[in-house]
Amino acid sequence: MKKVHATLLIALTILLAGLLTTTVFAMNAHLAYKDRVVQNVFVAGINLSGMDALAATSTLQKAYDTMLSASLPVVVGDETHIINLFSSNGSDVAYNLVDWDPSAAAQEALAVGHNANPVIDSIFTLYFQLFGQKSFGAHVTVNQDRLGEAMLAAFSDIQIPATATDFAVSLPRGKAPVITIIEGTNGQTLNLDPAMTTIADDAKDLVLKSIPVATMPVTPYMTIADAEALIPEATTAITAAPYTISGVNASGEPKTWAISQRTIADWILPMQRDEDDFFVTLEPEKMVDFLTELHTTVDMSAQNARFTIDGGKVSEFQGSKDGNVVDDDAFFTAFTSALGTATTQSPIPVTTRIELPSVTTENVNTLGITEIVGEASTTFTTSTKNRRANIKHGAEKLNGILIAPGETVSLLAALRPFTVADGYFPELVIKGDEIKPEVGGGLCQLGTTTFRAVMHAGLEVVERRNHSLAVSYYNDPTNGNPGTDATIYDPAPDFKFKNDMPTYLLLVTTYSEEESSITFTFWGTADGRVGSYTPPTVLSRTSMGAKITKETDALAPGVVQCQHGFPGAVATFDYTIVYADGTTKVTPYLSTYRALPETCLVGKATSEVALTGEVIAQ
Repeated sequence: MKKVHATLLIALTILLAGLLTTTVFAMNAHLAYKDRVVQNVFVAGINLSGMDALAATSTLQKAYDTMLSASLPVVVGDETHIINLFSSNGSDVAYNLVDWDPSAAAQEALAVGHNANPVIDSIFTLYFQLFGQKSFGAHVTVNQDRLGEAMLAAFSDIQIPATATDFAVSLPRGKAPVITIIEGTNGQTLNLDPAMTTIADDAKDLVLKSIPVATMPVTPYMTIADAEALIPEATTAITAAPYTISGVNASGEPKTWAISQRTIADWILPMQRDEDDFFVTLEPEKMVDFLTELHTTVDMSAQNARFTIDGGKVSEFQGSKDGNVVDDDAFFTAFTSALGTATTQSPIPVTTRIELPSVTTENVNTLGITEIVGEASTTFTTSTKNRRANIKHGAEKLNGILIAPGETVSLLAALRPFTVADGYFPELVIKGDEIKPEVGGGLCQLGTTTFRAVMHAGLEVVERRNHSLAVSYYNDPTNGNPGTDATIYDPAPDFKFKNDMPTYLLLVTTYSEEESSITFTFWGTADGRVGSYTPPTVLSRTSMGAKITKETDALAPGVVQCQHGFPGAVATFDYTIVYADGTTKVTPYLSTYRALPETCLVGKATSEVALTGEVIAQ
């Protein structure tokens, strides 16, 4: 019996010693990987073992940049085109067609084996070191609209638009309309949806292979016989013209429009609702000019209450008003329902809807807006005329915004729509071997200024991405280094922040043409918190590389247009909030900027021509 007990004791001692040794080994392994990626953790097939956040991010950024620089070979039949995955004018209008955040991926890798419990972390660390492997793919986001646009443009010779079955109307003097049928034709386009799925899946290892894209037929939706059956209905609709449209202009005065037979003959369209339901309607695309006139004449947009700061006090400079705007869908339904009715009947009213302001005058007295809680300024000394106009327009749209407690603000949502009609101006962008105008220059000035004001106010940052390029506009004023910028470009990335204070905030924006600067100020009621950020530190820099020159048919022979080159960089800073109760929240930011060689497009020449260069400004 004693021998049995002795044997058990020895076995237990050995077991405990083994467990102790294993635990010590595991703890030492865990400590060895403090703030580093544990063994055998891969992202996009890249082993990040032992790397800290900087090394992991830099490694992944380099692999991502390599994928973007390699571009995307797209194959349709026996034709291949290379699609550039990065477009830029060397400034704000810069975006990736395949987007990914290397910094976030690095943080995901660092989280493996780094939980709250050191014992569990040690076991995980030891497991991955000896036996296991953890792999993450690069879950990229494909900008389907822009990539699809680039593909369709590259294979424009393959695109055959389908034409719909339509009416051809003639109006003989003194006689009934004569309607004949124009037969629709088949077309062909690229089958893009499967290609987008393939690209997103293929990019998980940050290496894109040639993507085969199939074509697909596009067929008209209506036969000749179906359209011929609608001729009597269409004849009645045209004969009943002119139609009278009645409304009230923005000043409250009555206004009428007469829609003639010739106009209806141009607008009228045979349509198929489902398999057995055919009807006559109007073609909205041809009505655009008329609908635009209706909106211009009738619309009275809602007016938010706006505020300014006078002598250190908040005062209202614009009261809130309800709006009244044309309801396009309701008006179109009313108009098409009236087709074929007698001209002696009542006019067709312009259907409108009430548009309520989001900030009303009635609620301003209880908001407690008494002092500045955060402020930031940025400059744009060398900006182009169009870029300055965009900065000014965007700042005006943001001025006077009232932010409720708990509300999250999307800068893109506040600044939309990004159109010339809204007041924005385009700038030139190099896209492949073409230079095209795109609206967007100056928007990132607004994003960066807002980001810094948010940090000075100590507010919660919900979403922020740095620029792809280290543009000098956005170097931090404390030391001239990059790192504290925020990019926005519709539809993504966005800059979002949350008013996590208990009271309302008022955003006041000031644009100065003389000083080439904007200042964004948050007014509210201080709750004792203090927000600050450390001056950004550049951890590494990358050469911009050799100049790239491309020939293009998009420019006249011998004409040169260039975009500036940019060195790459990795920068870091800490955003700190010290709350009234003494608790502190520190958020580290790591910003990676890709290197971009100077790129010039040269118009193809059949003989030697003296080249004259034009630089696309930063």
